[in-house]
Amino acid sequence: MEVTHLYHSGCLIELEEHQLLFDYYQGDLNININKPLYVFVSHNHYDHYNHQIFQINHPQIHYILSNDIHSTHQALYVKPHQTYQVDDIKINTLLSTDQGVAYIIEVENQVIYFAGDLHWWHWNDEDDMSNEWQRKIYQQEINRIHQNIDLACIVVDKRQEDDYLLGLQYFMNQVKSRYILPIHYFGDYSISQLLQREQLDNPYQTQILNVTHQNQTFNI
Repeated sequence: MEVTHLYHSGCLIELEEHQLLFDYYQGDLNININKPLYVFVSHNHYDHYNHQIFQINHPQIHYILSNDIHSTHQALYVKPHQTYQVDDIKINTLLSTDQGVAYIIEVENQVIYFAGDLHWWHWNDEDDMSNEWQRKIYQQEINRIHQNIDLACIVVDKRQEDDYLLGLQYFMNQVKSRYILPIHYFGDYSISQLLQREQLDNPYQTQILNVTHQNQTFNI
């Protein structure tokens, strides 16, 4: 598959017969009009949901949106802990620890996980009860993943300071994944340098993609 990091959490994945666009916010869209395009939005926060997705000119476009998004556009509106079928794509949803859903996509014998805002959000200025709820729900949702993942898009947010690796490390320990694409860092690409220096527990030898700039493409 060809994976393009667009900006922040947005990414475009091109497979042999499909294209998947996740949480488009900013960035250049280089879309193949000869392959159907499936547009996923995890929730309605401004940094994940850009109304410009409805202006994409493509002859075969399908929208899969979290049901916290209120729109008059034709789309499949999804909720957590459900399974959906769109053409030959199987879609499972998880409950976000913030808002909306995370996606597990099965297509062309590949399994893709996209977190959206499902993450172990731990903040020093939050009370213990809130942080404990975040831990509990995050672990509960990740523990629902029972298949191997080919590409996992995982939140890595430096605003959490010393706790920014909590979600990534738990995922790496629980889920066998081939590649991880870090997301949710608002264009601060120093996050990649940090990750290269971290001594992460990596039992499945997962490769973390080294994102260094906007609109960067990886062939994996």
